[in-house]
Amino acid sequence: MHVLWFALLTSNALYLGVLLMLRTRDRRGAPGRARVHADHGRHDGRAQLGGGQRAAAADVATRDAVKDEPSGAPEGFRRPAETERVFDDPGAAAEAAVATYRAPFILGMSLAESVSLCGFVLGYLGAGAGVFLPFFALGAGLQASRFPTMSAIVGAFEAARGARLAGGA
Repeated sequence: MHVLWFALLTSNALYLGVLLMLRTRDRRGAPGRARVHADHGRHDGRAQLGGGQRAAAADVATRDAVKDEPSGAPEGFRRPAETERVFDDPGAAAEAAVATYRAPFILGMSLAESVSLCGFVLGYLGAGAGVFLPFFALGAGLQASRFPTMSAIVGAFEAARGARLAGGA
């Protein structure tokens, strides 16, 4: 996943390089078109910020077996020991966590990349550097913030399933 993250993050530099090569000073787009694309990029950024976590909690077709384990000593005659839900097979659960995280991760990275592409369109239409460069910066920042860590992957999976990995991941 780290390779995919880095490849999508560096695509912003590739888009910026292509834009600077293609851009000519005498090409000017209509200001109305540039404003429409700027609004589109702003909405893509909002969708990226709010959509990834909800998609990570979505239920998948496979169900992982969970069991209740005592998490402490019994506290008295009438009161049973508290239990904690854990996965029966932590290895399979960790693999399922990575598989479940992959689709929301790619979707979030694509939405963040679309902000940069809106900047590309603005620059190609003739907008000034002060207009299109913030889109590239925002797109790269959104992608950089989605760096996949095992704690984030497993944490979202554990929260969605209501159980934790026995040995931690």
